[in-house]
Amino acid sequence: MRNRGTVLGMLLVAFAALSAACAPSTGAPAAGTGAPPKPAGSPPASAAAPNAAPATGAPAQPPPAETVRMGCIAGTSDAGLYIAEEKGYFREWGIQLDCTNFASATEMVAPLGTGQLDVAGGAPSAGLGNALARGITLKIVADKGSTPPGFGYAGLVVRKDLWDGGAVRSPADFRGRRLAINTTAGSSMEASLDRLFHDHGLQVADVELVSLPFGDQPGALANGSVDVAFPIEPFVTISAEQGLGVLWERQDTWYPTGQIAVLMYGRNFAESRADVGRRFMAAYLKAVRDYNDAFRKGDAAKRREVVDILIRNTPLKDAALYDKMGMPGLDPNGRVSVQALKADQEYYLRSGKQQQPIDYDQVVDMSFADWAVQQLGEYR
Repeated sequence: MRNRGTVLGMLLVAFAALSAACAPSTGAPAAGTGAPPKPAGSPPASAAAPNAAPATGAPAQPPPAETVRMGCIAGTSDAGLYIAEEKGYFREWGIQLDCTNFASATEMVAPLGTGQLDVAGGAPSAGLGNALARGITLKIVADKGSTPPGFGYAGLVVRKDLWDGGAVRSPADFRGRRLAINTTAGSSMEASLDRLFHDHGLQVADVELVSLPFGDQPGALANGSVDVAFPIEPFVTISAEQGLGVLWERQDTWYPTGQIAVLMYGRNFAESRADVGRRFMAAYLKAVRDYNDAFRKGDAAKRREVVDILIRNTPLKDAALYDKMGMPGLDPNGRVSVQALKADQEYYLRSGKQQQPIDYDQVVDMSFADWAVQQLGEYR
């Protein structure tokens, strides 16, 4: 995998960034000069591809290599990409991956819309909805970070002195408190807070949201500048291990259908290079199945292999942390929770952070994942 991104501003050696604030940013590639692409149609799930895969889940002969330009975030939710590259799955399907690191999915939208990127992975948000409303067309094609039971890689951490003193023991005690979140511009994590608070008689407006990168949140708990933090791993575990806070609950317990990150295809790529998009998806989902064998099915050998790959490819180098922290959910069949995207959008609209509703039934296109599952078989 060739990486054109330059890693800047690393705040902790253990940076395992999933989204905006904790990932390195390199900015967008140079602006394209071509005319705007034509509107995309969804490639049919039944469309045939050259060198169709036999029962082994790999084509009989690798197709000619095609470069796929992708926006990445250099975190554990990119596990499928790293596994596919290191185990040769992209090579099997004729894919040469060219990654550029970005700070957030929102930064990827413009280059994705103009064809400078083919694929992007990151968090859906109010910013993404606003970009789609402005006419930028893309397709959400697969899951790339969700919170099914047992995969709570984000959690609410209460400052230790407040917990030990009994002042804060549940979200009902958060009223008027300072709560650190990676962005206050309308993210899937903020929408999940809205869902949680509703069950405890609160609204998001009842707390003071403080925008802080995930990597800064343990320090903010330590110096008392925030009362509660909402980090992702490894910062959930780091905060608890260092005695800075007490984990109240992980997100999978109150939002087990949460859709934190997605895989997106640009309009040109989805329409003009649909065969390459299908091949990319087959390689990606084959790798995601190794990840699920490791972390869902408990295959010890696969777990060691996958952890070693993550250590080599992400800034999180402490193998012991992988035994303690929650991991991202990565759906082995690529399924996206459209219900969660719609529910989160309701919050963005209600809070005024997104101006117009988006029809996610049209934005989400499962045909690429469906084709890949036809080649690989259904994962159960």
